[in-house]
Amino acid sequence: MREDQSTFQVDLRGIVDLLSHHLYSGPRVYVRELMQNAVDAVTVRGAADDRPALLLVPTDVAPDGRLHAMDSGVGLDADDVRTFLATIGRSSKRDELGLARSDLLGQFGIGLLSCFMVSEDIEVVSRRADGPWVRWVGHADGTYELTTLPDGLDAGDERADWLADGPGTCVTLAPRRGTEHLLDSVSVVDLARHFGSYLPHRVVVRTAAGEVEASLQTPPWRIEDPERRRAAGVDLATAELGGTPFHVLPIRVPQAGLDGVAVIGGHRAASASQGRHRVHLKGMLLSDQVADLVPEWAFFVRCAVDSQLLRPTANREALFDDDLLEHTRAEIGAQVRAWLVRMASTQPERMQRFLAIHQVAVKAMALQDDDMLRILLPLLPFETNQGRCTLPELMRTTDVVRVAATVDDFRQVGSVLAAQGVAVVNGGYTFDLDLVRRLVDVEPTAVVEVVQPGDIDGHVRLVPDERLREVATALADVRDALDGAQVDVELRTFAPVSLPALLLDESERRDRREVRAAAAEADDVWSALLGAFDDGGSDRPRLLLNDANPTVRRILVLQDVALRQVAAESLYGRALLAAGRRLRPVDTALIDRSFNTLLDRAVDEPGGTLA
Repeated sequence: MREDQSTFQVDLRGIVDLLSHHLYSGPRVYVRELMQNAVDAVTVRGAADDRPALLLVPTDVAPDGRLHAMDSGVGLDADDVRTFLATIGRSSKRDELGLARSDLLGQFGIGLLSCFMVSEDIEVVSRRADGPWVRWVGHADGTYELTTLPDGLDAGDERADWLADGPGTCVTLAPRRGTEHLLDSVSVVDLARHFGSYLPHRVVVRTAAGEVEASLQTPPWRIEDPERRRAAGVDLATAELGGTPFHVLPIRVPQAGLDGVAVIGGHRAASASQGRHRVHLKGMLLSDQVADLVPEWAFFVRCAVDSQLLRPTANREALFDDDLLEHTRAEIGAQVRAWLVRMASTQPERMQRFLAIHQVAVKAMALQDDDMLRILLPLLPFETNQGRCTLPELMRTTDVVRVAATVDDFRQVGSVLAAQGVAVVNGGYTFDLDLVRRLVDVEPTAVVEVVQPGDIDGHVRLVPDERLREVATALADVRDALDGAQVDVELRTFAPVSLPALLLDESERRDRREVRAAAAEADDVWSALLGAFDDGGSDRPRLLLNDANPTVRRILVLQDVALRQVAAESLYGRALLAAGRRLRPVDTALIDRSFNTLLDRAVDEPGGTLA
């Protein structure tokens, strides 16, 4: 048996299109890639001359209508061009030239591909200090031409003057149709400043009004004067990170060569939202939409930072998720946490203002840290059926901290237990149930109990048999009226007396409904299997009528059966709304019918049967 070995057939146009249009988020990044290539080339060269690191000549200024990017870096010879420009994926000579050094960010050939998003052709003219001039022209179809220029460029070509003054590389782009605006002076100045304002190398954009300096700005966090530094941080947060900040916190992570600011937002952030951060690497803006720079709980924090050591992904629009990034994330979280601890101990009023804005985030943080939980428990208010209070305040009034797991459960049990003097925490809000459960981890004497609707039976009294026989007919009418709503009606006595009816939907009954609904939809085998788990109990919610309530007692002795049934529907509707339950179509129809009927009775018979 003979095996044939072959190589993949590569569609060069497709590869170029894939890399240039799908590796990057959009065509605007071409300016960043040109600047990054220039900065890396200047860094490799080491020496400097009177030329800027990069001169950008936009299309509306250049005599030939093309964009020129001329750097004063190390330059390329013919072998370098073949390695970095003519062979996609090869980096074998990178160490020879020095382009694998840790102080470089770019990948020259890959970065240059971004230019195909704005130009069909890329022309590169370059020379090293000790080598001949070379010209490389790459096309979007994957072809290229490489030429050695022993006599350089024609006189009058500005690139000739530039390279005559020293080594370097000139990249020239003719705009694609539809991208012309991205290569004119307005866009190039804006993009160069956007990406390169903090670069430590001089980047200049030529415009009709003169040369514009696009780099060498001092980041706000490196301004020496404290007042100016604080004001600049606030201005940056307001302009770039969205809205007036609550606080601007300086941050440093030496292991990542990182410094910057963590902006604490002045408005509530959604816990599901993912903070987007402004990240510079060696002064070059990576992106202002970087994720995963802070811990998940710190979603109220947005950072603006510069790092010397964090690694970018291939498209240089995100950070490479490695051990260093993980350490950086944890360290920034620790510094935010330390700031919160200081504020809680030295500025309690400001801490309360912070909690009013970012309570959910603080709760998320407290769940992960026992020390923070101890510090924050006296500050975090919880909703209870007796008003808002902190857990330590609640523990001073009860031996057992009771909590309802959901808002629905809280609504079902809260009023009845409040009338008995029993406090219940509403654990239905984000993180509240978990925080109450975590109380025992930091307070060894604490006892926590999760309250369910079924537990209410211990706080309601049975009605005597004699009373049940007395109202048996009336109860039968009520049950008939509410049978369509699929609810079980029971007569009980409970406090508060002002509460006429209570709707309870225990978890066991909900489970039965789910099992039976699944069995009804399943085939015979699965239906039989699910049926084995059915204990035969009722799956209907319970409506407890309060026999201590005057209105209920009057309804039960009405002689008008139709009116009694409508009144019962009204009691059910009230209990349904009080429990916060989602209304089914049958519930909506029942509430509308009972309301309209009672209103008609009141209008037609002002002194009516209920008087």
